[in-house]
Amino acid sequence: MNCYYPCIPNDPLELQKFVEHTDRLFEEKVDEVTEKIAAKPELKLIGLTGPTCSGKTTAAKKLMASLEEHGHRVHVVSIDDFYYDKDLLQKRADDDPDIEIDYDSEDTIDIALLAEKTASLLKGLPTQMPRFDFSSGCRCEGIWLDPEPEDVFLFEGIQILYPKVHAILDNPAYHSIYICASSAIELDGVRFAPNEIRLMRRLVRDFRYRASSPDFTFYLWQSVRLNEEKNIFPNAHYCHDFIDSTMPYEIGMLKPYLEETLSLLPKDSSFSSQAKELLSKVASVFTVPSEYMTKNSLYKEFI
Repeated sequence: MNCYYPCIPNDPLELQKFVEHTDRLFEEKVDEVTEKIAAKPELKLIGLTGPTCSGKTTAAKKLMASLEEHGHRVHVVSIDDFYYDKDLLQKRADDDPDIEIDYDSEDTIDIALLAEKTASLLKGLPTQMPRFDFSSGCRCEGIWLDPEPEDVFLFEGIQILYPKVHAILDNPAYHSIYICASSAIELDGVRFAPNEIRLMRRLVRDFRYRASSPDFTFYLWQSVRLNEEKNIFPNAHYCHDFIDSTMPYEIGMLKPYLEETLSLLPKDSSFSSQAKELLSKVASVFTVPSEYMTKNSLYKEFI
């Protein structure tokens, strides 16, 4: 694991330049991977994966724009759309007391359907894709894709790393990318580990954009981390390229938003001590204004 020891400039102009430079470096990482992918004449399938709050949305947009500049039409395929209906999963759980509905398990993915649709796309055949409606818990018929020779299909989701899913996608026409906040940040002797950084990102993002209380995010984080240790981190080696999304300035940029979010945590919450620890760690960190982000900054995903 790498570690950043950034010296955050106090001067506003220098600080803005520091943020802009950091954002450009991340874009260059994505561009480098895109150039490698675009140079593969046999390219048809791209996998984009990584744990929660790693910047997959920003990377996907950048990848799509760059590949389109290289003459490709890009179609996004979400592995989430291949979930079994909730009713079917519930019946399976009712029939076997040892089974629980767990959307983090590869057993909730219709592997046969995914294999069928992927094979059809690779053959260049018109293919109707599924769509999973989370509000109803049901899978329905989605859009039709009519592949052209230069089309590529961007499969996204943490499930890409699951062995059964990887086995379907893995072929000479496939290239996979793993993005994750992989480096720690140390500021004035205070260390922020990668998993801690992603938790802070998620607390802020889910409160601002998904109406999730910090109490609920802390609660979900426990199962999120269990799934990462079981299904994501051990299988990351399947991927061809790795992008580190830790941003040296991010603790200072997250600070005011994190303080606002955690101020809403009930005092009697079982996560109060965890929240206090995070607030204590960021208390002395120099604040970095969010206005300094560039137009395509990774951090627009979170704040």
